[in-house]
Amino acid sequence: MVKKLGIPKEVKTSEGRVSLIPQHITQFTGLADIFVEENAGVGAGFSDKDYEIAGAKIVTSAEELYGVSDVICKVKEPQESEYDLLRPEHVLFGYLHLASNLKLTKKLLEKKLTAIATEMIMRDGIYPLLAPMSKIAGNLAIQKGMQFLEFNNNGKGILLSSISGNNNTQVVVVGCGDVGKNSIHKAIQLGANVIAIDINETVLDSLNDMYEDKITTYISGSDEASASIRTADLVIGAVLLPGRKPPIVITNDDIQHMEKGTVIVDVAIDQGGCVEGVVANTHNEPFEIRDGVIISAIANLPGAVPKTSSIELSTELQNFVEHILIEDWFEKYKSDENLSPSLQIHNGLLLSQEVGDSLSLSVSKLI
Repeated sequence: MVKKLGIPKEVKTSEGRVSLIPQHITQFTGLADIFVEENAGVGAGFSDKDYEIAGAKIVTSAEELYGVSDVICKVKEPQESEYDLLRPEHVLFGYLHLASNLKLTKKLLEKKLTAIATEMIMRDGIYPLLAPMSKIAGNLAIQKGMQFLEFNNNGKGILLSSISGNNNTQVVVVGCGDVGKNSIHKAIQLGANVIAIDINETVLDSLNDMYEDKITTYISGSDEASASIRTADLVIGAVLLPGRKPPIVITNDDIQHMEKGTVIVDVAIDQGGCVEGVVANTHNEPFEIRDGVIISAIANLPGAVPKTSSIELSTELQNFVEHILIEDWFEKYKSDENLSPSLQIHNGLLLSQEVGDSLSLSVSKLI
């Protein structure tokens, strides 16, 4: 039986990405009938005509899209306006980040659908659908941080690199995965004084080897690490525990010791954030000011560059969509150790131990 694959228009605030771009849907001919909601790709630079040429059918509303589709291929988690569109027959495929969203988790359990968190799919020890967005977010964290440091945003009114080359801005990156490494690289390129903090000495050693005297590294939790956070001009919170809420690494006490106009960019907000008391921001209202410190935690940070992000996402996503279009896909997911962690909800059961631990919910195992 041919599946029906639906690509909805994203409705999260300021979200212009689309899950699959036209050139990547042609390979699913014969496996699925493809439906695309009207204007779903416009924010990323792809017209309805582009999708029609690729073989998709354009539908005019979200209600029609969800009504006709078996598989819902999204970028971001369903928003409240989409809850009533979900049905038990749906396979929901997208970045869900359930560990920080009790309300959504309970709703998906109530709907008794199947939910696959693409950020938890693995291949060769990495998360191929998380990595490209993390790299983009790492670059954007520095870009946004520079913007928020401007005087008109109540920042310190400084560049990352001074014109004279003296007294360059101090950038501290906490967490040196894909997000952190890309933030570090961008900040060094721009001439900042960079401090990297991580719990893994091997990761820090590799950064020292790569950047030599252009970087200083500290083990997380050390006195030096704590002092550097409090004296930084820009702090990037890039801590990641796949599938779980991250630890708090920047406390209210740290914030109270920072100079006014200091900027913190919490890139871990999708999973709940690594700054104490952080509240998710939007691209329209990108930060809060607490004790004179600017704190930005934009939950869909790569959505600021939807064309770049959609191309990178779709390039990887196309490799995994086919798995859920074949007849025995569910058995494959259950038995494949790279895919099974992403199978998080099925028929009213929570299957993810990480989400269960984060939200204090009971977890079931499929037999």
